[in-house]
Amino acid sequence: MAVTLKPLYPTIQEAKERRIELLRYLRLEGGRRLIAAALLLALMSGLNLAQTGRLATQGHAVAQLQRQQTALLRERSNLQLRLARAQSLADIERRAIRLNLRPMKPEQARYIMIDTVSAREPFTQDDLVLNP
Repeated sequence: MAVTLKPLYPTIQEAKERRIELLRYLRLEGGRRLIAAALLLALMSGLNLAQTGRLATQGHAVAQLQRQQTALLRERSNLQLRLARAQSLADIERRAIRLNLRPMKPEQARYIMIDTVSAREPFTQDDLVLNP
C-alpha cells in the first residue's frame, strides 16, 4: 500500500497560486458585471417600492385624520348651534309654557335687606324687612 505524504501546510508558492485564482474568480467580467448591475438595480427598486409603500400608508393615515377632523368640526358646530338655541329667550319661554310655568308677579317677590352696620350686632326678627 502506497502512502502519499503531502505537507499539511501549503507552501508559499501554492498560497500565491490560490490567491491569484481567488482574485481571478472575484474579478468581474462581462457576465458577472451584468449580474452585479441587475442585483444593484433590484436593490434600488426594492428600496423605491418600500418608500412608496410607506408614503402611501402615511397618506392614507393623513386622509383618515382629515376626515376625522372634519367630522369633529361638524359636531362642534352642531353643539354650538344647540347651545345657542337652548340659551335663546324664546326657546326658554316655550319650554316654560310647556311645563305650565308662569311668570312671577311682583307681590310674590321676597327681599332680604342686610345692613352692614347691624351685621356686627346680633339681629332680631324685626330687623328683617320682607316686601318693603
